[in-house]
Amino acid sequence: MPTGTIILIVSIVIILIIAYVACLIVRKRNDNLLVALEERKEELFNLPVNEEVEAVKALHLIGQSQVSFREWNQKWVDLSLNSFADIENHIFEAEGYNNAFRFVSAKNAIDSIESQIDLIEEDIASIRHGLMELKEQEEKNSGRVKHALNLFDSLQEAVRENPDSYGETLPELEKQLKNIEVEFSEFVMLNSSGDPIEASEILDKAEEHMIALNQIMDRIPSLIERVTKDFPEQLEDLESGYRKLVEQNYLFTEANIESQFQNIRVSIRENTALIVSFDLDAAEAENEGIQAKIDHLYKVFNREIEANKEAVKISKNLPKFLEHVVQNTQLLDEESQRLNATYLLADSKLSRINQLKARLESIEIVVTESVEDIENPQVAYSILEERLDHSLASLKEIEEEQLVLADYLKSQELSDNTARKKATLYINKLHTLKRYMEKRNLPGIPAEFLTNFFRTSDHVEALIAELDYKRINIEVVNRLLENATYDMNQLEELAYLIVQNATLTEQLLQYSNRYRSFDESVQKAFNRSLSIFEKDFDYQAAFEEISFALETVEPGVTERFVRSYEKTREAIRY
Repeated sequence: MPTGTIILIVSIVIILIIAYVACLIVRKRNDNLLVALEERKEELFNLPVNEEVEAVKALHLIGQSQVSFREWNQKWVDLSLNSFADIENHIFEAEGYNNAFRFVSAKNAIDSIESQIDLIEEDIASIRHGLMELKEQEEKNSGRVKHALNLFDSLQEAVRENPDSYGETLPELEKQLKNIEVEFSEFVMLNSSGDPIEASEILDKAEEHMIALNQIMDRIPSLIERVTKDFPEQLEDLESGYRKLVEQNYLFTEANIESQFQNIRVSIRENTALIVSFDLDAAEAENEGIQAKIDHLYKVFNREIEANKEAVKISKNLPKFLEHVVQNTQLLDEESQRLNATYLLADSKLSRINQLKARLESIEIVVTESVEDIENPQVAYSILEERLDHSLASLKEIEEEQLVLADYLKSQELSDNTARKKATLYINKLHTLKRYMEKRNLPGIPAEFLTNFFRTSDHVEALIAELDYKRINIEVVNRLLENATYDMNQLEELAYLIVQNATLTEQLLQYSNRYRSFDESVQKAFNRSLSIFEKDFDYQAAFEEISFALETVEPGVTERFVRSYEKTREAIRY
């Protein structure tokens, strides 16, 4: 056999083998796809849709919910009876195509089956979702109705168990509860007749009415308690207290107390009407207004009671204090008259004493009348207390002013005695200073000292002359004494300084002898200093002249002489 023929036969055989193997592979792949589709179908078929349908069916839906349930149930029945059977047939048909190596037909059948299963899967998902929504909606509606019924029951129970807490609002509350009950009956009727939308609207209204009524019922008891218990009790307490105070002769700054009681009663009745009409915001505002009126009356009564206590307390000591202040004023008046014969007292001080006397007379009238009024008051105790307080404060103020005036009067004789003693002392000091300067054996007395000496002497003589008047003006005396004292101190310091400069100049002139013979500058300073010392009597200039020259040749010498002089300086003995 020719070689070409053999090669051809072998090639054909190989191609056939490859084709057969390829067919086997394709058929195996299709078998696997069909198995997977069969498994998907079984998984879908085994989903608990039947149980979910039965669970929703057991809810006994009505109205539109029941219609929706029937639609979903019918759709599931169609799927379970028809669609799954069709898929089963198509799978069987595709297996036949695959076994017969009709791969194109098998591929088309597999694609069709897969599309059918996808659609069924979507339908089942929508059925289950619809059933779940129906179940949740029913549970929600059931819970909403249950909650509404529970709230209604709680409202009825609150009214039934605590009727007193609602007072005159009870008939209106029962009426509102009856209306809500009618709304519930209408809701049940509409829901049962298959009109859930309108039934839901009725339930919404019933819930709104119950919520509003619940809020009203929460607020009513406290409002009722105030108008039926708190306010009447407080008003009774006020009226009882008022009667007792009147029996004890209390008077009040307000003349319409009883009419205020009546106004409060009217306000309580009017506010009760507001509560009954459920105008609770206005009722609360009115309650605050009523409480403010009651608090005002309590404040009025308590103010008078406290004023009575304070007035009695003040009245026990005020007359004695008044007597004490009056006596002090009399003493001031007598003392001022006595001193005015000797001293020129300030007109303002004398006038003030007279003003205090007049002021005390008016205070004495107020105190006397107020103390008498405590037992049988002609005005309210708060007015009496105010008068007594004002009188007490005025007396304290007057007492402080009396002390100032007393010090002023006392200072007249004290200042007089002090000035006389100082004048005598200063005369002696002038004589002593004169002798002190004369004993120094100075070449002459500086003009500055003489000027100060004669000025001081004139001031002392003026002081003595003022003290010799029949009526002495202490203010003038004090000014003259101040001037004389200042001059005296200045004169004494000047005397010490002159003597010190003169003494130190003499000592330094003598000390300069050790330098004059060989230091021309010291010699010249010596001559100038000696001339100033003996002719001009300017001892400070002479001291500065010689000390400057000596400091040039012997630094520190001046300070040494000054320290030595200060240790041995002779004091002026008066």
